[in-house]
Amino acid sequence: MIQGSWVSSTFLSYAVCRGTIAFIWFYHGLIPKLLYPHEDELAMSMAAGFSRDGAVQLATIGGALEIAMSVVVLLFWRQRWPMLLTFVAMIGLLVFVILVQPVLLGAAFNPVTTNVAVAALSIVGLHLLHVIESDS
Repeated sequence: MIQGSWVSSTFLSYAVCRGTIAFIWFYHGLIPKLLYPHEDELAMSMAAGFSRDGAVQLATIGGALEIAMSVVVLLFWRQRWPMLLTFVAMIGLLVFVILVQPVLLGAAFNPVTTNVAVAALSIVGLHLLHVIESDS
């Protein structure tokens, strides 16, 4: 077990939540949308009525927005709204997948596990931020 006051502190737990959320936003924006547009990403947009070219454009825009969100999560470190926005986005995007491309729910690594985990991290992060503010 790692010893030390900062290691067992609420701040470390908060930093892990916030950093993980930022990483997930960044990774999902960069890899399956910008660098290597994944067929599942494109299929969701095409199922919503976009052409393939439109789906690629939408993936590019979505990827840029997700990377921007990762930066926002880090820059506004002591603000609640990025965590709340993350929570709402995860639930909203999961509902979108359920309605538009439910076949993706059966994949090995799927939107249910990712979105629920990130939403849960947002709730934990919000709680930890409240504890940190209360202790200050």
